[in-house]
Formats: sequence, structure tokens, C-alpha cells
Amino acid sequence: MFDRLFNAFSPRSQPWITRQSYTFELRNALTYPIAISMVEGGVVGILATKAFGVVPWQFAMIMAAPMFANMTSFLWAFLARGKRKIVAINVLQVLALACIAGIAFLPTSPVGAVLLTLLVVLSRCLLSGVVTLRSTVWRMNYPRHVRAQVTGRLALINSLILGTAPLLGYFLLDLRPDAFRIVYPLSAALALLGVYAFSHVRLRGEKELLRYEASPAARPLPHGMPGPIYEFDPKQAGEQAEGRPNFWTVLKRDAFFRSYMIWQFVAGAANMTSEVIIIYLIADLTAELPLEYMLSILLSTAIPMALAVATMPLWAKQLDNMHVAQFRSRQGWYWITNQLANWVGAYLAFGVTGSVWPAVLVLVGARIVQGITRGAGMLAWNLGHNDFADRRLVGIYMGIHVTLTGIRGAMVPFLGMGLYTGWHAIHLPGTDWVLLPSYAGLGYHVFLLTAAGAVAAEFGFKRLHHSISSHRGAGVPTD
Repeated sequence: MFDRLFNAFSPRSQPWITRQSYTFELRNALTYPIAISMVEGGVVGILATKAFGVVPWQFAMIMAAPMFANMTSFLWAFLARGKRKIVAINVLQVLALACIAGIAFLPTSPVGAVLLTLLVVLSRCLLSGVVTLRSTVWRMNYPRHVRAQVTGRLALINSLILGTAPLLGYFLLDLRPDAFRIVYPLSAALALLGVYAFSHVRLRGEKELLRYEASPAARPLPHGMPGPIYEFDPKQAGEQAEGRPNFWTVLKRDAFFRSYMIWQFVAGAANMTSEVIIIYLIADLTAELPLEYMLSILLSTAIPMALAVATMPLWAKQLDNMHVAQFRSRQGWYWITNQLANWVGAYLAFGVTGSVWPAVLVLVGARIVQGITRGAGMLAWNLGHNDFADRRLVGIYMGIHVTLTGIRGAMVPFLGMGLYTGWHAIHLPGTDWVLLPSYAGLGYHVFLLTAAGAVAAEFGFKRLHHSISSHRGAGVPTD
């Protein structure tokens, strides 16, 4: 069994056309995520709460950082236009590692809490650029019929490292609270090995891509159907050109992609809100329990990542054989189940006296479902836009997707924390006029609200899939 597992991930099992790129990306996936894991929300959020004593708005900012940072995605896509993509990705990777290592030198004080928040946000902004530009590498280097399975293997390893690396580091924090001063720079040093490996990746068709990016006549030509016709047509683009494609022209002309973005926004808002609150709840719930750092990391990160790793190959096979709208509708029921399980766990934790361990057990089940959902989400988030985009406009489509995720991330975590904890009345400075009245908060009942959002998104994705199938007929996209 282990031989089959090893062979499945071995570069020798890959088609020759993808082998070179996969080999070096595999080495990157085995080392670089060690550092990234230290700024994952469920990891650094625990450190921020227990060691730095961050206030709720700082916690919300740290948890929102990966999504909030996505607002910079379109900027990175613009800055990298016409430039070599591998070089650009590596520059961003190195700068992100500098931010991660810098956490080790912060004081555990209110000033340190602010600086920690800023470093986490900056590192996630840089990593957002890596994700955006890497999408182009995956699209150019891996054919459609194997793309989800190949990148799924990389994402699986990435998830495995993200879920397990913090366990050792945070076990040391249970023994010695200031151990983060060693853990963070050491993780950054190990990640440099992955940066070096990635520098050897060759981007197929890069010369053609760079020439295309320099052309003023390129524009998206959405046909509403994945398949061979869903490709760049230079002649038609020249005849109908209205300037270079941008955020608004793509959304205006590609109705199916626009609908996909709407329901992705709704589903993501529900999931993001619940994830921020559940990590905050876990940090509070484990405060008086033995090995609180380890238990917090198990619930917040390790269990979901382990299930994401275990289920990702199964999800990848499905994504390779269906449109992403249908794929998202299948995933949606897990989203709904996760929100309801979060509500039950939170009710036991804070609504029933003396039920801490039953609450922990229910939350374990909720995190298992979250992990299954995450396995599908990681694949669809990285690859779903390919079912709508011309292959030479994939960077723009991904930029739109990531930017909208960032807009969601800029609002939802703060709103979610406000709905959960409530807020004091806000007055016009120097007067008694109330700009925003005080609010007691929904407490754990906020999970019923996120469950409603997940239900709405489920029906939205089903309707989109039906519309695409009715318009053009179902088919597996190929290029």
C-alpha cells in the first residue's frame, strides 16, 4: 500500500510533459509550507490570543489576513504582467519569509500585538501574490485532464505540512511560552530550501505568454462553456477589442463567471465568518485545559488539515470530471452540516454548565466535517476559474476571484466578530449623539446565520450548473 502511495506522488509517475515542473514544485511543497503554517489563522491566532493578548479587532484582522490580503491579488497580477513569473513568485516568497521570521523578535506587549498583526497581514499579502501567479504556472504546465489530480497532490502535501508542522512548534510553547522566538525563524530557514527548488521550474510557453501580455488587443471571449472552443481567438479579439481586459469587462461579459463569483461570495462569507468565530471560541474553551496550545492546534488546524489531505484525492477525481459549479453544489451540503455542528458545539460550551468535554467532542466532529469541506474547497478555489477563463486570461480571472475574496475578507471577519461579541455604542466625538447603538451580540447563535448563508449558496450553485448545462450541454473541459 505504501509503495502505491509513494509511486502516486513520485515524479516518475507523472507524464513526461509535466514531470520537470512537478519535481521542483514537489520539493517546494515539502518545505515552504513549514513557514506558511506559522501564519495560518488557526495557528498564529492561538499565539496572538494566548501570548500577545490581542484585542478582538486585532484577532479579527489576523484571522481575516489571508482573505483580506487577496485584495492585493489584482495588483500582483498587474505588476507581474510581461515579467517572468517564476522569478516574480520567488521574490514574493522570500519577502514573506522575512515577515514570518520577524515575528520572533516582537515583544509580548500591546505594541507587540499591533506589530504582530501588521506582520501577519503583510506576509499574507505577499503570499496572495504567490497564489495568484502560481495559477498561471499550473495552467500553462499541466493539461486540463490531469490538472486537478496533479495540483491536488501538491495541495495535499501542502496541507499535510500545514496541519502537522505547528504541532511540534506549539508543543514546545506548552513547555516554554517564549519558544516561538526559535520556532518562527527556524521555519523560515527551512522554507528557503523550497524557494531554491521552485527557482528551477520552467514555465511552458512563457515567451508566447509574455508577447500576449504585451498586446493591447487581448480581451476575454467567454462562450459560457468549457471545452476546445473556450480558447483565445486572436483574429476575433483584434476585431472586437475594447482595450485590455480588466476586472469590470470580464464580469460584464461573462455572465456565468459573474454568477459563480456571486455565489462564491455568499458561501465564502458564511464559511469565513464561522471559521473566525470558531477559532476564537476554541482559544477561549481550551484556556484552562491541559496542553492548551496542543489541543488548540489540533482543533483549529491539525484535524481539518488531516481530513483535507485524506479526502482531496477523491475530490480531485470529481473535479476533473465535472464543471466547478456542479462540484461546488456537491460540496455545499458539507458546508451546511459544518455550520450546524459548530452551533451544537458552541451551545454545549457556553449554553450548558459543566459540558466542556462534550463540547470538545462535538467540535472534533465539526472540525472533521470542516476538513472534508476544505479538501474540496482548496481544489475548487485554486482551479475553479479555469472552467470559465481563456487559458491566456487565467491570471485575470484568478485575479478577479482572489480580489473578490479579499473584499469579502476585509468585511466579514469584523462583522462576524461583532455579531458574536456585540459592541458598545459609538458616539459622535465631543457629543452625545449616537452614531451606532450598542449591540449585545448573537453569541453562538451566529452559526445559525452562517448556516442560512450556506443553504442559499447551495441552491445558487445548483441553479448555475443547471443554466450552464441547459445553455451549452454538460461536458468535461479540455485544452
